[in-house]
Amino acid sequence: MIYTQYKCLYHVHHSRAIHQQLGLFLHSLKRTITNIVSQSNQYNLNSVPRVCCLYGKLRRCSWPTTEYTTSRRKKHNFCDHHRLYISTNSTRQHCESREFCTEKQSRPPWRILFFGSDVFSVKILQVLQENRSAGSNTLVGALDVVSTEGQNSVRTYADTMGVSVRDWPIPDLTGSYDVGVLASFGHLVPGKVIRMFPHGILNVHPSLLPRWRGASPLVHTILSRDKVTGVTIMRLKPKHFDVGTVLAQEKMLVPDECTTPQLLDVTARQGSHLLLRTLRTLSNIQEKEQDKDGVTYAHKVRPAMAYIDWDQQTMEEIHAQYRALSHMMPLRSELKGHPVKLLDMHTVSEDVAGGAAAPGTVIFDKKQKILCVRCQNGWVGFENIVFKKKMSAQAFFNGYLSKVPERKLLLDCVKNGLDKERYMQRILQRV
Repeated sequence: MIYTQYKCLYHVHHSRAIHQQLGLFLHSLKRTITNIVSQSNQYNLNSVPRVCCLYGKLRRCSWPTTEYTTSRRKKHNFCDHHRLYISTNSTRQHCESREFCTEKQSRPPWRILFFGSDVFSVKILQVLQENRSAGSNTLVGALDVVSTEGQNSVRTYADTMGVSVRDWPIPDLTGSYDVGVLASFGHLVPGKVIRMFPHGILNVHPSLLPRWRGASPLVHTILSRDKVTGVTIMRLKPKHFDVGTVLAQEKMLVPDECTTPQLLDVTARQGSHLLLRTLRTLSNIQEKEQDKDGVTYAHKVRPAMAYIDWDQQTMEEIHAQYRALSHMMPLRSELKGHPVKLLDMHTVSEDVAGGAAAPGTVIFDKKQKILCVRCQNGWVGFENIVFKKKMSAQAFFNGYLSKVPERKLLLDCVKNGLDKERYMQRILQRV
């Protein structure tokens, strides 16, 4: 990256540290410029002390009429437009931190700082590392990592590959990197960190924003049984998650009967390729604002979401619940107030399970050796169960079902907030 190492007069004058170093000299220069540009609409730049100019003439300009009621940005824009600079190496750090009077690198290879913490992050990081090691004509010139404290997937991979890792939060790294890349980081990045990067921070998000903003887009994609999903590359903005401008998007079909880990693999692979294409043309991409319609919020997964409401949920909804959550936690119920965990789900046909029964009814299918539980519109099956201890369906039948009348038990219906109306009320968030 090439820095001009010049600072406009207004911001030099209002930088305390620089002002202390340069003293009254800068103050007098600023006064000189102010006096000259306040006299007429056209001036010969030779009237201005030579140390504070880069280019020819100062043409058709007028200083903001009320200096103390005009914003700093407008005053800087005035100086920047007319090329009024102080040339001094001592201004470089302040220029970079404020993003004033600097030139961005316009083409790769980029110096990248990566933010991530989980398996999805690792898959994106792996592609960047492979590109960096590819040899000539790479997009990644330098690569370092930021992650949360403690051992996680990103740290393990970075240590294995010899990539430098920084703990979050990070110090001021202005001038060290061209662009940040973030994938499933889990922390809201403040504006002062985003401004360290001339090209900002790019976020790889596994959904078609503005659908499924938030922490768990993959889980909610499966819970809601979406047929189409995709990946979005957006520019990070402070204060809110997933609201930045879109640089690139790509749609894909959700694979049939896929689980959250399977969908993660597919979207991470697609997202990493889309990221590389974005980095290749980063300086020329036309960004666009996200649509205001169709916003949904993918809130964090809560333990209550694993409970099954047998009376309200259908077979399809319970299967989606199992595919979305079983990698994190087992599906749960209660038997007379005692916790029950249901493992290794199976599809059950109506003729196998038997006739009608009350929602929550548990029977044992001797042919498939599974426990069948009645839900709103049919039966679902499980190979194993945890009730006081983990046991197979056969062991649960021998120890409990075989000793009760009609060899049936009734599981409690526990509210989980996943019935369609309540679920949509919770996840819809208009902005």
